[in-house]
Amino acid sequence: MRWFLIPLLLLVKFSFAQQLIAYEDSGKYGIKDAASGKIILQAKYDEIYTFSEGLAMVGLAGKYGYVDKTGKEVIAPKFAEANSFSEGLAAVSDGDNWGFIDKKGNIVIPMEYDDANGFSEGLASVSHNSIAGFIDKTGKTVIPFQFEYAQSFAQGLALVQKDGFAGVIDQQGNFVVQPKYLEIQDFSEGLAPVNMNNKWGYINRQGDEVIKPEYDNAIQFSEGLAGVMIGDKGGFIDPSGNIVIPLIYDQIGIFANGICLVEQNGKQFYIDKKGNCIEYQGLTCPN
Repeated sequence: MRWFLIPLLLLVKFSFAQQLIAYEDSGKYGIKDAASGKIILQAKYDEIYTFSEGLAMVGLAGKYGYVDKTGKEVIAPKFAEANSFSEGLAAVSDGDNWGFIDKKGNIVIPMEYDDANGFSEGLASVSHNSIAGFIDKTGKTVIPFQFEYAQSFAQGLALVQKDGFAGVIDQQGNFVVQPKYLEIQDFSEGLAPVNMNNKWGYINRQGDEVIKPEYDNAIQFSEGLAGVMIGDKGGFIDPSGNIVIPLIYDQIGIFANGICLVEQNGKQFYIDKKGNCIEYQGLTCPN
């Protein structure tokens, strides 16, 4: 599968909302104010991640903890693995098992899971003996352990895998989309790419197959268009399945701010939603 995604700033070490950015000094990282340059946190950590719910995960000597936006270390680096906070809790590991802590570092759900995702919409997917289910914030099992794989809930739905096939469940554990697909990607703009017998199409949130599986590859909708491929050529369709931009490109990506980076005959350039070439970021149009 060949995609060329539009370049984005994927640096996980700063928060635009607070104008806090990471800076490096002698191989260590700290935090400073982007506007004033004021040092908020001296450079002493090996890693610093995005702030989430007021705390940023930091790494030091292979252990992870958390700092607040004043630079105070509120939870010392002591966990072998950790995730960002979500809905007041963070999944952490002692190196063998996973559990959850609160923002004071107290273990509120015991470390008894093989793996754990963050809480979303009141539930977290966790696995035990390589079988996944969902728990609430008290640690109570809400959706029984029965899946080979389970993603977090988003807008009331979660992608799961059962008996080797992908499906979608609601928060009661009922299948909205029966597990019959080889793969299901995340929903975006109301539609999700699905793989049926190695051909890709799209379903809606009710499980209806709105674009039949006929493509060799497909990616999520963005700004009303989705990239699809037949063979080694890609183009773009609309939510009704109409081809809006012909399948003529060797590599494609997603639209952002009305443009998308593509490649054709070894040359990279940007196109708009009508397929017209746009000169942008120093890239010129093909002759």
